[in-house]
Amino acid sequence: MLKTIGFLLFALIAGCSHLDRHSENEIGAFNNASTQSGITVAAQLNTLYGRKFANCNNSNSQPAFLCSGVTLRVTVKDPANQYKVWDPSPTSIKSGGVSFSYLRADTNFGRLAWGYGNGFILYPIFEAPADKIDLDYLCSYPMDGWTWHRSQTSVCVPHRDYPVQSQLCHNAGVTTAEQWLAVWNISGGNPNLRQCGFDITDDRNALAAPAFYQSLRAKSLLGATGFNGHNETIIKTWTPGRPNTFPIMAFFYIYGGTDTKPLADAQYNQRDFYNSTNPKIVVPIIRLTPANSPTGVATFTFVAADQVVTQ
Repeated sequence: MLKTIGFLLFALIAGCSHLDRHSENEIGAFNNASTQSGITVAAQLNTLYGRKFANCNNSNSQPAFLCSGVTLRVTVKDPANQYKVWDPSPTSIKSGGVSFSYLRADTNFGRLAWGYGNGFILYPIFEAPADKIDLDYLCSYPMDGWTWHRSQTSVCVPHRDYPVQSQLCHNAGVTTAEQWLAVWNISGGNPNLRQCGFDITDDRNALAAPAFYQSLRAKSLLGATGFNGHNETIIKTWTPGRPNTFPIMAFFYIYGGTDTKPLADAQYNQRDFYNSTNPKIVVPIIRLTPANSPTGVATFTFVAADQVVTQ
């Protein structure tokens, strides 16, 4: 994959290094997070959501999360007053990974993790401003992996009740969405814990993009069951306390309900992030209206009245 490709290979195969990530992408990267309008961000999110890519730049060493889809994390305001919502929790620092969900037109879900109503969205790596760090994606579960039950000290590992089936998919003999589905559909037990996770780490090179794409296909094969539950993508824990270089694209909240808390929390997070950065960065709040069916369409909308910090 990307980080394992050296400069010699870069000279031969354009588009395989993070160094040229912007020039190879069909839609240019954002120039600076602090100067992007919320309207621009919402438009880009709708574009990313609609890209049903199997990979990026027709390369199996470039998984689709680099240039398509919406990687998001649900949050609560000032969790236990211990850390900022854009930083890894103490639990994640201990385990080495942070849980996200990946939303795309062909991988819809109508409900966020734990029914939460707000959170933040990451830039896809190929669309991020040049001053943002690249995060390392580790593994992808087509459905909620119940990873907090698997281990408190490591990530992408099997559950003790399913030591073979729930390990990394290629080690469990699963390389296609259909094979994953067959294991999920075994009668009895806990399918969330029994499922394997697809290995999407950098060092898998040309196996990484197919693995990630099969994880997306697997969720869609579940139909209504897949739509009614979120997937889980584990990203390697990053160094906390560096908001200016963290690749946060937007804060979001679920639009359409009567609960005012999701918007209020998103507004708190927007202000908190602005006050935590130097120079100041305005991250827009975006309304997320989820799809209402597996074949429906989610939308991302910027509304000026939602913002408490403006440029």
